[in-house]
Amino acid sequence: MSAAILNTTHRSKTAVALIVQQYRLLAGNQRKPATLREFANALSEAMLPIGRRISYQSIKNWQDRLYLPDTLMMMRLAQAARHDWRGEFAADILAAMHPQDYEPLTEIGRRALRSSDEIRLTGGHYGGQKENAHIHGARGG
Repeated sequence: MSAAILNTTHRSKTAVALIVQQYRLLAGNQRKPATLREFANALSEAMLPIGRRISYQSIKNWQDRLYLPDTLMMMRLAQAARHDWRGEFAADILAAMHPQDYEPLTEIGRRALRSSDEIRLTGGHYGGQKENAHIHGARGG
């Protein structure tokens, strides 16, 4: 049973990291993605009316797969920014963390969930190593 929890957490962290990376590309400019601070500030702007902020460190932790975002915070962000990309970001994050309860809202979220399902833990040293089930993005039909 604990292996199933570990695999679910791993998949969720992978999907969240992929979503953060892709939305940073969208939030940036043609030459480079938004920095972690710029991205955190953009998300925080949407949360100003409810007196909340998302820190640079939180974004870094999500992208580095250290922690998952707070579900309630993502629900608040989805509601506060429901008419722009930040609301879509939050909805995709919720789907990555709770796929049994939420569907991804965008293609970014759908791709991240598919990609995270292709990565599984194997019995390697120190809790396993990542193994990509499909090489170079090739997908079986």
